[in-house]
Amino acid sequence: MSFVAPAGTPLALSEIASGLWQGSRSHADLNALHAELARLAQRDTCRSFSSGRAAMVVALRAMKVVAGSRRTRVVIPGYTCYSVAAALENTGLTPVLCDVNPRTLSLDLEALARIDLSEVLAIITANLYGIPNDTAEIARIAAAGGAYLLDDAAQSLGASIGGTPAGGFGDVGLYSFDKGKNIPTMQGGALVARRGVLGEEIERQWTALPFATPAETCMNAGKLAAYSLLLKPAYFGFVRSLPGLKLGQTPYELEYPITRYSPALAGIAVRLCRRIVEINAQRIANAERLRTALADVPALEFIAPPDGAKPVYLRLPALARSQIERDRLIVALEAAGIGATASYPSALADVPKVRARLAADAVPTPGARSVAARILTLPTHAYSPPDLADRVRTIVRREAP
Repeated sequence: MSFVAPAGTPLALSEIASGLWQGSRSHADLNALHAELARLAQRDTCRSFSSGRAAMVVALRAMKVVAGSRRTRVVIPGYTCYSVAAALENTGLTPVLCDVNPRTLSLDLEALARIDLSEVLAIITANLYGIPNDTAEIARIAAAGGAYLLDDAAQSLGASIGGTPAGGFGDVGLYSFDKGKNIPTMQGGALVARRGVLGEEIERQWTALPFATPAETCMNAGKLAAYSLLLKPAYFGFVRSLPGLKLGQTPYELEYPITRYSPALAGIAVRLCRRIVEINAQRIANAERLRTALADVPALEFIAPPDGAKPVYLRLPALARSQIERDRLIVALEAAGIGATASYPSALADVPKVRARLAADAVPTPGARSVAARILTLPTHAYSPPDLADRVRTIVRREAP
């Protein structure tokens, strides 16, 4: 059965081959990628790493070096990717969960204002699904408390709020090139920063790392070639039926390479980066079709971007009226060949490995729990068929009148 994958970016084999060939011949494409990402983020510098997780670990290590040992806590959203909490464990920092506003998925500003920042090293944003957080106000709170702001735009390259790019707020921005992102090379990530002491420490740590090994590059290139073919709806239904692939799962992982990014993969990434406006325009258009088709359907409440935000919709998130209804909708949509997901299955407070590391003064995060229980995401990538919005509308109205 034809099946529309939950997320992804179509890639031609010719684009992969030409990018790998050019990238493997010199570091010119790697340097060009750094320059292009710095330009898009309105930052001074960019350095790339083996993954977004590795980039976050390096950013936190650099902050620890510059700030000293007094600040040992990091504020993170109560609902976000588990890799964020794992990166804190990898750097010996204590997570402080801040609730999120279910209406926007941004950090709840009132909850954030109540957190004592005297021992906080950094606040990390989320910008989930290509929707910017209320980042200007978060940056103001971080600066007033003497904390760094790490603007995690792993899912939001090309989005902006108030004219500032996602990833362009605060002290450091982060992007990811993992599968499912708008620039997918299976793995990879980048930090963008301004010149200064922190930027210099990131540069020092990046220089001390080895490059990704040829074996890792070859493995990811092979996976990327398979991805380019199997993402197509004609094949993805077969792929998701295979046992052991763990598609869509969200592991809490501590073991992963922390290296510089592969120059060969950078040859692909820079080509995608140069057409990011085109890639995102297709997602925005598909998201708008879905929002229009479902505007009068009471079963789903769409996430409201903050004022002045221009989302890029890596996926289109919405909240169902209840977890039972959300789960029923996902089953029906998937049975119809539409990759609807529940995204991250739990709020971070309910992930045992995170809960075990919370400080004794941790506060509840009911907004995050509400999001985890009710969120549903819909595909927006370029393989979404023209009739997808009408098909989704028909199923939602039937299953959740």
